[in-house]
Amino acid sequence: MGAVIEMKREECAQREQAKGAMRLEPCRVLAGGEGFAVVDAPLGALSCRLAASCLLRPEPGDLVLAALPESGAAPYVLSVLERAEPDSQAVLDLPSGARVSAPQGSVHIEAAEGIALSTPGELAAQAARMSFAAGSVRWLADAFSYVGKTLELIATRFTETAQERDTQAGTWTQRLGDSFRRVEELDETQAGAVRTLARDTALLHGRVTYVQAEEFVKADGQEVHLG
Repeated sequence: MGAVIEMKREECAQREQAKGAMRLEPCRVLAGGEGFAVVDAPLGALSCRLAASCLLRPEPGDLVLAALPESGAAPYVLSVLERAEPDSQAVLDLPSGARVSAPQGSVHIEAAEGIALSTPGELAAQAARMSFAAGSVRWLADAFSYVGKTLELIATRFTETAQERDTQAGTWTQRLGDSFRRVEELDETQAGAVRTLARDTALLHGRVTYVQAEEFVKADGQEVHLG
C-alpha cells in the first residue's frame, strides 16, 4: 500500500513539473507591438508576451528566443537574438519608466548623428555645475525666464532684436569705448536729476532747439557766445 501511495505522489509531482516546464525555441517574429510579439512557433503563429528582461522591442523578421510552455501557460519572448535589419532604429520598451543609476561613476551618452529629447511634460536637470560646448546654440520658446544671483555674458558681438524692451534695475552702470544710438522717433528721459559730463566737447544740435526752465537758466563759462 505504501508503495502505491509513493508512486501516486511521484506521478503528481511529475505532472506539476510538466505544467511549469517550458522549452526554448528560436523563432522568427511575424508581428510585434508594445509588450507583445507574434512568433512563428513550431505549431504555428503564437502571440507571446515580452519578458521583463527583453527591453529591445522585437520587429517583424527578427530572430528571438521564445519560452514555449508544455501546457496552457503563457509563452514569452526572452530576448532578441538577431535583427532582420541591423541598421534600422532600435526601440527600448520601458512601459513604466526607467532610471539609470551610477552611484560610483558617471554616465556617458554618445551618438554619431545627434541626440533628441522629447516629452509632453517637464524636462528637468539638476547639477552642481553645468557646462555646454557647441558650435552654435539655438533656443526656441514661447517664454524664457532666468532667475539667479549673477549673470555674466562675454561675447565678441551681441545683437538684440525686440519689439518692446522693459528693463528695471536699482543701479545701471555702463562702461563703453564708443556709444552710438539712433532713434527714429521720440527719445525721452524722465529723471529726478540729469547730469552730463564731457571731458572735452559737449555738443547739442538740432534744427530747432529749446532750452526751457520753470525758474531760471544759467550759462557759465570764460566766454559765452550767443547768436
